[in-house]
Amino acid sequence: MSIRTVLTMLEGADSDVVDLTAVGELVKAFPAHVDLLHVRRDPRSVMPMVGEGLSADLIDMVQSQVEREEETLAARCRGIFDRWCSSTGLPQLAEPTGEAKASARLVDMVGESASLVAMLGKMADLVVLPAPSLEDGDLSPAGEAAIYDTGRPVLFSPRRELPSLGKRVSVFWNDTVESSRAAKAALPFLKQADAVQIKSVLDDSVDADLVKAFAASLAWHGVKADVRLVEADDRSAGEALIDAAWEFEADLIVMGAFSHSRLREMILGGVTRHILQVAGRPVLMAH
Repeated sequence: MSIRTVLTMLEGADSDVVDLTAVGELVKAFPAHVDLLHVRRDPRSVMPMVGEGLSADLIDMVQSQVEREEETLAARCRGIFDRWCSSTGLPQLAEPTGEAKASARLVDMVGESASLVAMLGKMADLVVLPAPSLEDGDLSPAGEAAIYDTGRPVLFSPRRELPSLGKRVSVFWNDTVESSRAAKAALPFLKQADAVQIKSVLDDSVDADLVKAFAASLAWHGVKADVRLVEADDRSAGEALIDAAWEFEADLIVMGAFSHSRLREMILGGVTRHILQVAGRPVLMAH
């Protein structure tokens, strides 16, 4: 697998500049075309929120106000996009040229972010979105759509500057289909990494020999990977894995997403959510 097409989002906010850090690092490593999606609200969609029984004049006024707000955001996104392309040296291309070179395109659409990410994400090799913080709580609708509805790997990046991406990679392995898919999606990164470490928490469900066999199998792809079996002690599995990744000075974490049902994740929380919220570095996930 190669990374030739990437989908990410612009909101027209100051945080967009930081969110694009991970994408900027990506295009340094891979000659990828990046679609930057900005989603405008449909003015008609706000009417159920303001209620029924409004006069036609008032409805027109509300919809006109929404249109003006969305035009302002779209203009901000265009400015952010133009400045980012200029700073990274990326050409703005709407159509493929046949050359394996990095490029970018601003995609301005009206609708709901989740449905548009689900639609466009299926056409990308990788989706890049901001990671949720402890304050945010759960994934955004766009984040859920990227994980559940695209069939593509998703790179969740923290909202901060990144000194590097993919030089030291921690792969969290638990012998699940999701972990296997994530590891396969990460192969372009693993092949270019300076160091790769496979991490697994020691418990009754983990076969240490299988973890070592998985690490050894990566050598067929030219990837040399070490193994670290982590003792949880008094920590949760997520805390133990994050601590091990920090000690390794990983700048990328690879893991499977949501091994439990969505309902169980909502009730119990889970390793996945904890890692996304506190990792402080990009996390590549697949479901």
